[in-house]
Amino acid sequence: MISLGGFLVIWWLVTDVLRIANAVLLPSPISVVESIVDMSTTGDWFRGGLYGGNLVGNVLISLARVVAGFAISVAAGILLGAVIGTSRTLSDLCEPALELARQVPPISYIPLALIWFGLTEISIVFVIVAGACWPIFLNTVAGMRSTSPMVVRAAQALGCGRWQLISRVYLPSALPQIFTGMRVSFGLAWSAVVAAELIGSSAGIGYLVMHARLIIATPDVIAGMVTIGIIGVIFDAAFVAAERRIFVYRAH
Repeated sequence: MISLGGFLVIWWLVTDVLRIANAVLLPSPISVVESIVDMSTTGDWFRGGLYGGNLVGNVLISLARVVAGFAISVAAGILLGAVIGTSRTLSDLCEPALELARQVPPISYIPLALIWFGLTEISIVFVIVAGACWPIFLNTVAGMRSTSPMVVRAAQALGCGRWQLISRVYLPSALPQIFTGMRVSFGLAWSAVVAAELIGSSAGIGYLVMHARLIIATPDVIAGMVTIGIIGVIFDAAFVAAERRIFVYRAH
């Protein structure tokens, strides 16, 4: 908080007191705050105005896309991770291809998504999933493989089959690592949706920032960037709080 306060003071001194910065290129923090308030309180949420809705509406559109992509990523990451994490044969067969796909950054999928799906919601969700599924998948695999062999053998001795082992032994053991993967995944999903909206959308916080750039509304650009950062911090803090509450034993 001290570093943030110091940064804001320096910014204010440069722009409002010393006036050594071009106001078009670097507006004052006061102008940015006024822009956030103005875009949040004027007009309808989802229509009208410079950005096809106000700041609140565009943020909600982006969050809806993130939730959809994140849900798919959680389901796909856990399922794929559970299968590969408990099968050495499948791991040896699939891991090279999966490792190759994992190295491709989410933004690289945007041209392909536009070719396959056009300017639709599906293309944006596709980009989100392409970036957000990997942390969950990798953490699920790591969690499965770290399960105690003694516990697995005990469950097998009691007659548990493969899917019973996965659902009753491996998954509960891997849950802390899966949750950590979900935290990282949500951050990547939030970054991916903004990147996708910058290029291939007509609504959302990323679109708002890009459109503000086109009309040289620098306070609106920075206001959008600040909003993106604040929302990311809020959700990350929520994941940390939930993790501490759910996995109390890890704090001791």
